[in-house]
Amino acid sequence: MFEVTVKGGHLPQEEINAYILYTKKKYGTVLPEKLEIILEVDGDYVNIHYNPPFRFHAYRSTDYLVNDAGKLNPSKYAELQDRIANTVE
Repeated sequence: MFEVTVKGGHLPQEEINAYILYTKKKYGTVLPEKLEIILEVDGDYVNIHYNPPFRFHAYRSTDYLVNDAGKLNPSKYAELQDRIANTVE
C-alpha cells in the first residue's frame, strides 16, 4: 500500500514503521490507494512528504467535526451543500 523513500540519510526500519503508523493515525480515511511517503533526513529532524500530495478537509456540522462529508446525516449534508463560502478580496 505504501512505498517509502528515505532521502539524505539512513533510518532504521523501526523508525520508518513509526512514520507509517503516524501517517495512518493522522490521515487514515483520506489516504490515496497508492501513496509514496518520502522521509527526508535533515540532521536530527525528518521531514515527511507525500506523493501524490493530499489534503485533509474537516467539515464543521453544528457542534462536531468530521473528516468525510459522507459521514454526515442527510440534513447536515444538505446544509453543507447549501452553504456559501466567503470570498477573499
